[in-house]
Amino acid sequence: MLAIQITRHGGPDVLQAVHLPDPAPGPGEVLIRNAWIGVNFVDLQHRAGTPYPVALPLVPGTEAAGEVVAVGEGVDASLTGTPVVHFGHLAGVYAELTAVPLASLVPLPPRARLDVAAAVALAGTTAEVLVTQARLGRDDLVAVQAAAGVTGGAIVQLAAAAGAEVVGIASSRERAEGTLALGARHAVAAIPGQDVPAAVRAATGGRGASVVFDGTGHDTFDTSLALLARFGTLVLYGQSSGPVAPFDPGRLSGITAAGGPGSLTLRWVSASHYLEAPGVRRSALQTVLGHVDDGRLSPRIVARLPLRDAAEAHYLLESRTTTGKVLLDAR
Repeated sequence: MLAIQITRHGGPDVLQAVHLPDPAPGPGEVLIRNAWIGVNFVDLQHRAGTPYPVALPLVPGTEAAGEVVAVGEGVDASLTGTPVVHFGHLAGVYAELTAVPLASLVPLPPRARLDVAAAVALAGTTAEVLVTQARLGRDDLVAVQAAAGVTGGAIVQLAAAAGAEVVGIASSRERAEGTLALGARHAVAAIPGQDVPAAVRAATGGRGASVVFDGTGHDTFDTSLALLARFGTLVLYGQSSGPVAPFDPGRLSGITAAGGPGSLTLRWVSASHYLEAPGVRRSALQTVLGHVDDGRLSPRIVARLPLRDAAEAHYLLESRTTTGKVLLDAR
């Protein structure tokens, strides 16, 4: 089978197209012929080897949709031929065939498109978990960092659908303004010289955010804290710019934050933890696909590249010029 493999950490050039033996499903696994593979920022981190160390050699990837072609011991043989999506695991996904643990698999309804499923499975369920856990209401002001990205954009859409007043923060004026089409009521560009908290308060009549969603980590953490209103919650769900440096918890009280708002809450939410219970992953994905059908969530597919062009897909994602999902075509 054709696969993309890395044998050393580095830039996109370390992604090599190779031919490997077809995998066989082990006990509790199914073998999937992938049709569409989602490219995610965490794939770039696995390739680079930081901040998440991985063992090499590695066939990267965390999300794909296709069809079950074989099952392992203990798995219902009637799954063969079923269209499915698999996500949230690291098990040789940039490949024509992937052996997948049953727990990472969600059968798809006949009407579901495989490309759409591959585009929304990881980001969509992450956004669904984050927004659900935040218990947003119509009185909430929500700020979303990296709001033009795939996951950030999904959070903007679902938070707006929940009735919250959303501020989309992005790395350029154009990208920030693009979040208005996703449902953000205000757009703020995090560009050099811009005081982002001041710009957010100017746009919202002086209000601080009741919730800030931040998947960037190191580079945006201080700004995210400064965006909060009293009793606000900063929700971290990733660290695309690197880990957050150790900080004084007293900053959450307002006492050591130069008189800033206090009684703040800091949470780290890993969607995978909330999807572990039996049936929850399937339920969350079905909810996400329902959001797509109802127009509350757009798959926003912006590029489709052949599997062997995975390096180009990584260059594209690293450029931070994309405002939607990049897919690899493994058909």
